[in-house]
Amino acid sequence: MDASKIVIKGARVLVKEQKLSQTTDSGIIIQGREKEHTNQGVVLAVGEGAILENGTLVPVNVKVGDKVMYTAFSGSPITKAGDEDEEGARYLILNERDILCIILPDD
Repeated sequence: MDASKIVIKGARVLVKEQKLSQTTDSGIIIQGREKEHTNQGVVLAVGEGAILENGTLVPVNVKVGDKVMYTAFSGSPITKAGDEDEEGARYLILNERDILCIILPDD
């Protein structure tokens, strides 16, 4: 999917879901694990933000590239026949309020 062809509106974000690896950190292989939903992903695009009743624009608090965790069963999946990438990734459009946290990288 070409994320640059999707324009996100309002206080929403486009997220590419992160898949679980079949191999654990200790090297144990768990079959079918990659099909489980992780509720974690990487932000690919953000909307301009929410507009309050008085006309004030409140920008979205995440940026492209942020790794986020979101609530279970949230978002609208983007599915289009023949549009899966090589990893079979799942893409979601989430409301900003469904994002629970930003996961900072290990330094």
